[in-house]
Amino acid sequence: MLTIIPGDLKIGEKQFFINIDKKMGVDEIYYQILRGYSQGYSKIILSGELSDEQLDILEMVTKRIVGLEVSEQKTNQIVLSELIRIEEVDLDKIINQMLSFIIIMGKDILSYAKKGVDPGDRILDKNSLITRNHNLAYRACNIALKDSVYLSKIKKTTNEILIISRILRHIDNIGINLIACSYLLNKEMTHGMKKFHYKTFEHTNRKFVYKNLKKWLLLFIQIKKLVRDKNYEKAAELYMKRFDLSFETGEFNEFTSAAVMILDQLYRNSYLVLRELFML
Repeated sequence: MLTIIPGDLKIGEKQFFINIDKKMGVDEIYYQILRGYSQGYSKIILSGELSDEQLDILEMVTKRIVGLEVSEQKTNQIVLSELIRIEEVDLDKIINQMLSFIIIMGKDILSYAKKGVDPGDRILDKNSLITRNHNLAYRACNIALKDSVYLSKIKKTTNEILIISRILRHIDNIGINLIACSYLLNKEMTHGMKKFHYKTFEHTNRKFVYKNLKKWLLLFIQIKKLVRDKNYEKAAELYMKRFDLSFETGEFNEFTSAAVMILDQLYRNSYLVLRELFML
């Protein structure tokens, strides 16, 4: 006789175990943690003797994941516990906050470019807010796609969750490109630039970056308002203007080539956010 028992759709106290060995890099450990977090586990347990370098993962978790904190630490075990109630996550509010953070980052880069000041790693540090919110919202989306009870609680359809997931990815990419844009202005190598394999340029053109980033920021402020108000008609009008995109580089060199590539990605991902609005 076959007996079918309905599964428990509540998130509950699920535990995710990660065995650490000496060969595992910090990034690998982080993505293992993020995988467990995204799948809805409320406790993530790291087992094994972590080296001093591997212990840097705790700082990375603090910067990149909302609500996941060390609740217990022993010589050979670290327990990370989720402190945020996932059912209280407001996806619309998170997206609006992320769009606001992007605008702040853009304004900061403009300020550095105008003053002739090197941004250093400041934009990289500010982008941690984008990453943290992205990870929290992505976790909520992932759980919603697996749990019909949670899906009904947040009052979204499956299609809306899929669209929101794409919007989150586009916003995350915009944050990454703003970091790259800020690094164009640095005359000296920073820790972040070394870590993520950026380079410095012998000749920089801050006026070019300032002029074109300012145009992009004005566009992005419009996009944020249209997304917030769900203004489909004006969004369609603005989306069609993507074909008018062009950059006046003046002297074309290695710096302007890199700048155009980064700015093009900023515009591309911004218009993708706008396009997703039509799908909601």
